[in-house]
Amino acid sequence: MTTSFFAATGRRPRILTHVHRQRLERSSDHYLQLCYRQKTAVRASELASFLNVTPEYLSGLARRLTGQTLRDFLRAKQLQYAEQLLRVTPLPVDEIALCSGFGTPGTFYRCFYAKHAMTPGAFRELKK
Repeated sequence: MTTSFFAATGRRPRILTHVHRQRLERSSDHYLQLCYRQKTAVRASELASFLNVTPEYLSGLARRLTGQTLRDFLRAKQLQYAEQLLRVTPLPVDEIALCSGFGTPGTFYRCFYAKHAMTPGAFRELKK
């Protein structure tokens, strides 16, 4: 007979609600905006530090709330912002990579191509 951790400790599992998801969205958006302004790379561990929680706790929470790893959750938001910049600004692609929190243009190209199966430049031309 197996016993869950919560049953063994007498604790009930925490129920996560839409409010918890909204808090994660708002706090990650705030952190991402800070990274965008400073043109620094986005890191899940820095977000955890920013929120004063452990990376393991935040990663587990993000997975339960979004069904994604924290890194994938942040990457999706970064790519969404980069797509917006590609559509509405004339910034060079390398500058967009830095403005959207990717540490290097190479990382940006790799992530963008994995999602869209095209380069950022081709995406920009297609969306004109």
